[in-house]
Amino acid sequence: MSIFDNMMMNNAKNTKQTNAKKNNSKSFKEEYSENLTNSDVSKYGIQSYSKSGVSFEKLSETQAEICYSGLLAKCGAQEVHGVYGYGSNQNWEGVSTIQLKKEGDVFRGIIPLEQGKNVNIAFKDSAENWDNNSGMNYTFVN
Repeated sequence: MSIFDNMMMNNAKNTKQTNAKKNNSKSFKEEYSENLTNSDVSKYGIQSYSKSGVSFEKLSETQAEICYSGLLAKCGAQEVHGVYGYGSNQNWEGVSTIQLKKEGDVFRGIIPLEQGKNVNIAFKDSAENWDNNSGMNYTFVN
């Protein structure tokens, strides 16, 4: 018998012993909690530019919430607007503006979605200072 054959036999013995121990151990009883299924986590998911303080949460097929705590908010802006459009980031369609509501250090707003089109957004304050991700804008996949 070779060293390899001996190692293989020992490994098979150890595996059988481990499996026997598992079968003899008490079974695990899982508890079900309604609280876990009714959480506030979006079923559509959240996309973010976390370092820039921008997040996009799709609430339904027709609406999304934008949250902004970025550069303008950090510099003391009391009013922030989101300028958004759909489709290609180089050629926005349906451009609109929404005034975001301030809640603590975060500005929030609900925007409509267009089926199958990306959402592009940039932010400005009342003094016309912009946060447009260094000219790249913030783009979210819809």
